[in-house]
Amino acid sequence: MIHMPLYAILRFQKRKAGGIACCDRHNERKKTEYKSNPNIDLTRTHLNYHLVVPKGRYKDVCTDMIDRAGCKVRSNSTLMVETLVTASPELLDGMTRTEQQRFFERAAEFLYGRIGKGNVISAVVHMDEKTPHMHLSFCPITRDGRLSAKDILGNKQALSKWQDDFFAWMAQAYPALSRGIPSYITHRKHIPPYQFRMAKELSESYGRLEEALQAVTVFNAGKKREEALGIIGRMLPTCYKLAGQMQSTETYIRELEEARKKLEAETQQQADALVERGLDQTILQAQLEEAQEQIEDLLEWQQRAREILDRVPPEMLDKLDRRTRYEQDR
Repeated sequence: MIHMPLYAILRFQKRKAGGIACCDRHNERKKTEYKSNPNIDLTRTHLNYHLVVPKGRYKDVCTDMIDRAGCKVRSNSTLMVETLVTASPELLDGMTRTEQQRFFERAAEFLYGRIGKGNVISAVVHMDEKTPHMHLSFCPITRDGRLSAKDILGNKQALSKWQDDFFAWMAQAYPALSRGIPSYITHRKHIPPYQFRMAKELSESYGRLEEALQAVTVFNAGKKREEALGIIGRMLPTCYKLAGQMQSTETYIRELEEARKKLEAETQQQADALVERGLDQTILQAQLEEAQEQIEDLLEWQQRAREILDRVPPEMLDKLDRRTRYEQDR
């Protein structure tokens, strides 16, 4: 039996003024529904909890911190950094809720030591999605009172050092963890999660689309045709978007294959260097294989999107386009 490596995951996302409110609404679950993220189960939202409770709206709290520190702010300044902390599902699924909370508390302690707990706006753990995770948002004020996400996070090598130190800290309590290969070594790019959500939506609706297309012929008319038209009309935007993203996905696969070839071409000296840093080439291989499987699934779903577009009668596309224009003009 092959045991996949277990990872503790730490990611950063810089937020300028315009992106803070959206982050606030999502993290603090201020919306009544989340159509764009079907992974959120609102019946479980009451299980979410805070390690740091925000004192108000994120933007107001952030502005207050900046004003009290007397920081200079430019129009394009990063005002907030959102940190995502999670782990391999296999690790978290094997924990009790209390043990999961201890995991996130330990991760938060690591971040407090680096960024200063006083700069933390909110630290909330989401239990209402597939894999538990924490969003820790902070205002990037340096120890000498400057607003600088660049100084706190650093460049690619500095971010890799963040990952090295985070792994070392978490592995003290969770020795089963593995350190992943830094992205500057793998040159791996991440596909935005929304592409997979769109693909999943298309895949789940494919059967209905098949039935709708079979029901639509030049001889059909009336209610049945209108119902089929409605089904296809609702799904066509997803089909168009997925088909349009095919090229970028194919580019990713080429880069993935190049990374695999580089892996296979590693000399023993380079492999030894990885081992000295606590990195294992088998981990990289597992990461590449996992990415390959995801991409192949995405390509399959995108191909379905193309097939659907090819099969929709031209007069229906024209009618849908006219209907869309009419609704936009209303």
